[in-house]
Amino acid sequence: MKPRAIHEQDARSRFAGALQSALTLGEVENAFFDVVQEVIPAGGFGLYRLDTDSGGVVSVRAEVGSDFLDDYEEYGRDDDPVLDFVLEQRRPIDSSRVAPVERWTACGARSALGVGGYAHSLEAPVVVSGTFFGTINFARTEAQPGFDDDDLIAARFASEQLSLATERALRFESTGHRASMLEHVLDRVPQAVVVTDLDAQVLYRNRTARDEPWLTVSPDVSGRLGPVDESIAEAMEEFRRDGKRVHTRSLRDQRSGRQVIVKSYRLADNDDAAVTLIFNCGQETVERLPLWDVLSRREQEIAELVSQGLTTKQIAERAYVTENTVKQHLKRVFAKTDVRNRAELIQLIWSSGSRGTGQAGSAAG
Repeated sequence: MKPRAIHEQDARSRFAGALQSALTLGEVENAFFDVVQEVIPAGGFGLYRLDTDSGGVVSVRAEVGSDFLDDYEEYGRDDDPVLDFVLEQRRPIDSSRVAPVERWTACGARSALGVGGYAHSLEAPVVVSGTFFGTINFARTEAQPGFDDDDLIAARFASEQLSLATERALRFESTGHRASMLEHVLDRVPQAVVVTDLDAQVLYRNRTARDEPWLTVSPDVSGRLGPVDESIAEAMEEFRRDGKRVHTRSLRDQRSGRQVIVKSYRLADNDDAAVTLIFNCGQETVERLPLWDVLSRREQEIAELVSQGLTTKQIAERAYVTENTVKQHLKRVFAKTDVRNRAELIQLIWSSGSRGTGQAGSAAG
């Protein structure tokens, strides 16, 4: 292999490697300007991002004189046969091939290039997911040779690699933006939200979970887990061992007297993670069932009537619905509260309510 071919291969390998290691658009741009001169030697370089609809310039970064950029935007862009070809054909071209010498010499783009001391122009498209995203631009002076076939091949390689890196960076930034937005949303949720892996290692806590000392998922100074930690660890063990997908537990903080319902849900199997919601029972009466924000108002009403020991027929009469409607509501209540029957539902309600044990026993009976 000839020395020039070896050099070109090495340069392209470094160029591709630099772009592949870049995560954000800013890093992609930096990688491009750091290495591209090894791929296509030139006196000036530019990277334009264009609006997909209007074709207007969204941003530009160039290693050329500012006077040239100003003049090009003023009268060169609208009279640039190289740019017109790239926009239409979506492939690289240089000024010696796009039009007769007379046409190139007389165009506005050539005049603007002359302001910066340049004579030859080469451009290539940046196409992301089938959409025209921008161009990469190269300029050489009169003292430098014009662009040849090898330069066109190198420009195609550079534009393809840059297009792939840009697409990857846009996906990365979009994912980061969505994750950040989701965190902001969860921070506004009044319930504590904790996301863990199936080994009970915390992956995320929202603001409510972070601000509640006794809800903090970490061992105390003695190394013992707190009640919330124990509930989550117990849930994760059941998810791994038994394949369960929902776990519910009622807890009370001995120091503050506060009571909560800790409900864990396993996420999709390929996520190997779970989300735990912690519902604050407060000091309100069981009639409002404040601990069960997961239930609709109608479902809370049905659950309350069940806790009073009423039969399906009696509940239907009280709620002014059919017995079948009561049964359908109860199915949803059972599913949402992770209980199997009325007895378990009554036990859950009365274990988390604020009524006296005498009333609880009466209702259960």
